[in-house]
Amino acid sequence: MNSNRSPNRNLAAEAAHLSGRSDSASFVLYNGTVYTPWEMFYGGVAVVGDKIDRVFSGDLPENLARDGGELLDCRGGLILPGFVDLHLHGARGFDFTLASTDEIIRSVSYHTTTGGTTTLMPTLVSAPLNRIKEAAERIRQARAKIGAPHLAGVHLEGPFFNPWYKGAHTEAYLKNPEPDLIEDLISSLGDILGMVTLSPELPHALEAITRLDREGIVAAAGHSGATLEEIEKAASCGLHHVVHTYSAMRRFHHRSPGILGAALTLDSLSAEIIADGVHTHPAAVKLFFRAKPPDKTVLATDALAVCGLPDRECLLGDKKIINKGGKAFLEDGTLAGSILTMNLALAGAVEMSGLSLEKVLPAATINPARVMGLDKIKGSLETGKDADITVIDDRYNVLLTICRGRPYLIRG
Repeated sequence: MNSNRSPNRNLAAEAAHLSGRSDSASFVLYNGTVYTPWEMFYGGVAVVGDKIDRVFSGDLPENLARDGGELLDCRGGLILPGFVDLHLHGARGFDFTLASTDEIIRSVSYHTTTGGTTTLMPTLVSAPLNRIKEAAERIRQARAKIGAPHLAGVHLEGPFFNPWYKGAHTEAYLKNPEPDLIEDLISSLGDILGMVTLSPELPHALEAITRLDREGIVAAAGHSGATLEEIEKAASCGLHHVVHTYSAMRRFHHRSPGILGAALTLDSLSAEIIADGVHTHPAAVKLFFRAKPPDKTVLATDALAVCGLPDRECLLGDKKIINKGGKAFLEDGTLAGSILTMNLALAGAVEMSGLSLEKVLPAATINPARVMGLDKIKGSLETGKDADITVIDDRYNVLLTICRGRPYLIRG
């Protein structure tokens, strides 16, 4: 049953009617190359309701052809776990810190349909705390409204940053993570708060990390001038993750490795990288994947509102972001986030690292799911897990995105 036809975007059209069904749909993706992501083989995936029922190798089994429900021929496409993005600020003109509930949904839809992302953490830039709380509430409303893709929580990137490493963040909004501020955020945001990125060298930072970890909120390091020793101390207090490795952090020196040296050598820490060829040179990407254990690498987009809008201007919080020539930067030329979607992040990482798709794919799927404690239900193609599936062609174009068993189509 192996077809010589190349995959094409008709796959989404063929699956479209399944998204509108009110009953528990069953269907089978077949005639593709499956990446679990640890194994690669010709085969397919059977879905019942919102769960993966079976992952099979070889041609479509007769019993599934007869009893498996709708049949979707992937025509040699690559069947992958849905991508997981822990760090993105928006798309299509909408910044999560400012966007309305409907605009949040439209931005999420773009990353899902175009980028293949099925689980994501809307990320808020440094801002006044009341604005952060209001934005988090709108994200909560968006999560309840769409159901899938899964909004795993809010990622606060700031405002607890070292001003010397502020990057594109507004210095006037930066604060030390004092205990009363951390308690206020925890109580105000509740279960929508999933990750807080801060500078571990700031006063009260270790207390904050301990408190966040106790609540099951991921404490991450970023925008930091911390020494390696300070990061080691933070890790002992519950620091788990490092955002955008290389960017907005103390530079590596062979006698003072700093946070960069810690990110690359402390195996207890997961670390993310923006593989766009703008934030990171290909050699730096290659070094990252050589240095980190395979289960601690994480791809993230750090996508801004200008994502999906070539040569346009948008806002990141209250700062103007210019997208020109494939780069996103402030008016003063400071490099900001990216214009990536996860499929392009994956393509860039494969190309720049020199590794195979099979080696890099965990960084876009199971590894970020593990950071968020979602790896029991997300991040891989296994029986009983959520049916979050992305089908791409050999050029990394997304052919079909399935979230919790339903093909996801553009909304709004």
